[in-house]
Amino acid sequence: MKYYAGIDIGGTHIKMGIINEEGKVCLSKNEETAKEREALMQQVKDFLLKHSDYSIQAVGISTPGIVRTDGYMQTSGAIKCFFHRNMKKEFEEYLNLPVVIENDGKAAACAEKWQGAAKDIDNFVCLTLGTAIGGAIYIHGKLYRGLGGLAGEFGISLAGHQKGHYDEQSFSYHAATVAGLCRHYSYRVHERVLDAQEIMIRAKQGDTIAEECLKEFYHSVAVLLMNIAVTIAPEVILIGGGISSNGDVMKNIIADYQQICQDYHVLSLVNMPRIQTCYLHNQAGMIGAVAPFMKDVRM
Repeated sequence: MKYYAGIDIGGTHIKMGIINEEGKVCLSKNEETAKEREALMQQVKDFLLKHSDYSIQAVGISTPGIVRTDGYMQTSGAIKCFFHRNMKKEFEEYLNLPVVIENDGKAAACAEKWQGAAKDIDNFVCLTLGTAIGGAIYIHGKLYRGLGGLAGEFGISLAGHQKGHYDEQSFSYHAATVAGLCRHYSYRVHERVLDAQEIMIRAKQGDTIAEECLKEFYHSVAVLLMNIAVTIAPEVILIGGGISSNGDVMKNIIADYQQICQDYHVLSLVNMPRIQTCYLHNQAGMIGAVAPFMKDVRM
């Protein structure tokens, strides 16, 4: 059995796991993400050294940002220390192992294609709802990267049509859990609330502002789903990210999407992609990061 290290780097936490060639997570560790580049790279190295008995073949890294196929970070999201650096090259030199570095949304999609909800689906989109919005597109069973890895960056598409202030008109600003839901709620209650679950609890307790913000959030996500549906027309749109494991959230998002499809006359006449929750949830980044090393996984 061959083993690989799957590293899922987030702005707050880094998940590190040992993944076997069958896509099973043998063990994993979750800790705070170091802010400095060398310290972050050392976190990964320490994990590998601690589990050297697995004879790790290679390292797959999932990270925010628009990543070229050569490993150069055109953007790097919350991992500012990776910005405009070739992190594949730097990690390979530092770890002395083969390394693949992939955008987190694309890694999640690769995991779902390999071991998750998209195993038997050739045309699908994976949408990840988190601090911002990420995603990936699979066409004819292969990951579509687009120019420089830009394809699937649904969060930076525009929800508004006014001139200027484009960041505030992006779907991440309106339909992400932190940049969208939490930002809008915090602004309206004059309190910093960065946990979507807290807003849901308050809504259940009768907080009308929380209820309104959640309704706006569900509708914004549904509008984005509709735009993806008519632009790419996949068989399925998978929704991932921590909030996707909440059944009530998914029920409300799907209900709003179906209502749009019913109310918008032309959409009521055609087949529309179905919406489904990702299967692998929090393990998707680690598993998908190592998928490129598997010969039987179509990338």
